Amino acid sequence: MRRMIKKYMSYNFDKKIKIFISLAITVTTLCVLGISTFSSIKIVTEKSGSLAEIQMETLANDYQMSLSGYYDMAKGLMMDEQVKSFLRQKDRTAPELLEQVRQTIHNNMNVQSNINFMAIINVRTQEYAYKGKTSLEYAGLERKIREDYQAGTLAKKGDVILSYADRYNGREEYSMTLYSPLYDVNHVKNLLGMVCINIRGNLLERMADTDHAQMPLEIMMVHSSGEIFSAGDKSLLGTGFAFMEELQGEKGEFKKDKSLFVYRKMGIWNYYLVGRIPYKALYNDSLKTVALLCVCIVLMVIAGIAAGSRLVRYSYRVVEKVVNGMRRVSEGDLEHRITLDNTGEDFKQMEQGFNYMMGQMTELVDRVKFEQHQAEQIRFNALQDQIKPHFLYNTLECIHWQAPSRGDEQVSTMVKALANYYRLCLSKGRDIIPLKQEIAHIESYLTIQNLRYGSIIESEFRIAPEMYSLQIPKLTLQPLVENAIYHGIRIEDETRGKLVIGAEVKGESAVISVSDSGIGMTEEEIDRINASISEYDENFGYGVRNVHKRIELLFGKGYGLYYKMNKEGGVTVEITLPAGKQKTEGEDHV
Repeated sequence: MRRMIKKYMSYNFDKKIKIFISLAITVTTLCVLGISTFSSIKIVTEKSGSLAEIQMETLANDYQMSLSGYYDMAKGLMMDEQVKSFLRQKDRTAPELLEQVRQTIHNNMNVQSNINFMAIINVRTQEYAYKGKTSLEYAGLERKIREDYQAGTLAKKGDVILSYADRYNGREEYSMTLYSPLYDVNHVKNLLGMVCINIRGNLLERMADTDHAQMPLEIMMVHSSGEIFSAGDKSLLGTGFAFMEELQGEKGEFKKDKSLFVYRKMGIWNYYLVGRIPYKALYNDSLKTVALLCVCIVLMVIAGIAAGSRLVRYSYRVVEKVVNGMRRVSEGDLEHRITLDNTGEDFKQMEQGFNYMMGQMTELVDRVKFEQHQAEQIRFNALQDQIKPHFLYNTLECIHWQAPSRGDEQVSTMVKALANYYRLCLSKGRDIIPLKQEIAHIESYLTIQNLRYGSIIESEFRIAPEMYSLQIPKLTLQPLVENAIYHGIRIEDETRGKLVIGAEVKGESAVISVSDSGIGMTEEEIDRINASISEYDENFGYGVRNVHKRIELLFGKGYGLYYKMNKEGGVTVEITLPAGKQKTEGEDHV
């Protein structure tokens, strides 16, 4: 490729233009030819499919009408008095009655010339009232019933079934047998027998006669088992249809094996009527049109190259430099600049404008980054300041009221816990502290709350030893514990409850959890909290929201709080932080 490019660049300008125009026109022509061919084939395919479906619909309706005549004949036999008498026999039938039934069968066969034989079977006596062009033994009816229906068990369920075989008449052609159950007209659940009607194959073969049809359909009759029992191509008889999985629903079409297939399920019967049209037959006319179009397009290409080579004066090399420069900028390379040598004044102006624009853009990006950093720092400081020491006032009030009524020991304990609480709160001015200090802060907080409310809060810490050195923003856990006590356990109702605080590493993240055994929340309430935790909501405590926002500002999106239900019926809030230890100077001392 490089050699070809170098050779192209070594040509004089006129030759370059000729090559460029030739390629452009050739590609355009091929695209037009491809689109035209595709459109032509698509139109022909759609039209052919529609015509084939209409033709298939007509054939199917005609064939179903023929089958309906045999089905009605089978139902009519049940109303014949001699047939009723024959089917109600529990012992061997009298010869006179049997002959009368055979005569009835003979009369029905005279109505339809395509019938090979008919038989009525008494299920109680297993007698056959048979009439046909061959003997009962030669037709093999008794054997066929046993093979296909296990002594008629399917027919006993009330099914009318069609069967196809080449074994009745000893010839290669297929025939069709209709099996219909016969019931007592006075007791519809009482099965008396079956009627069997065997039809010659010429009824099936005429469906393949498409000499006068609009579309050259190759018709096949396919049983639901996949066997082809009728086809214009006799070599297909008895073989399996290769695309049975495509026969879905009552009707449709599909493309397989370089052919268009259309099909129709034959009503209540257990087979499909399938038509096949080879692509070659579809596209004969389209290919002639495409060939003529190709000749015209070739002549147009030659004329276009001859004319275009005299008109175009363009060098893509200069434009390519500009395009490549824009690509590198879009990929993040804001320091890239372009140099356009040996060009006219217009391209020099493009070079100067591009480079000036990139200089301004770089300066602007740096300024935005600086201002954004300042804004985030201001927001962080503001969020830190929002956590006000309102807890101090409640505790001091508690001390005020309890001191006169209780001993000095309890008051001393509360005051000591309060001192530890605020000493840990200050943490020597550090914003990021070890988890160990945060846990000590929570222990002091819980001591004060239990003294205040009568030791009704049980706590448990499930923290792996290596997690104590994890660096977290200070005052992360206290708002969550406070929220669990007042809104989960509902300490103001003097309800006993339990808090479980855990910490573990999950993958590349550290997860700290605060779980309560309180009243819990619905799935809808939890989903609403998780969806709006980053947004301002008057119904949602700002202390919890500030914890989430501080973590996002420090560590980025993907870190913060997530609420869920727990097995105890309460609520668990998980805090996700980076797992790395960001140890700071003096963190091991409170």
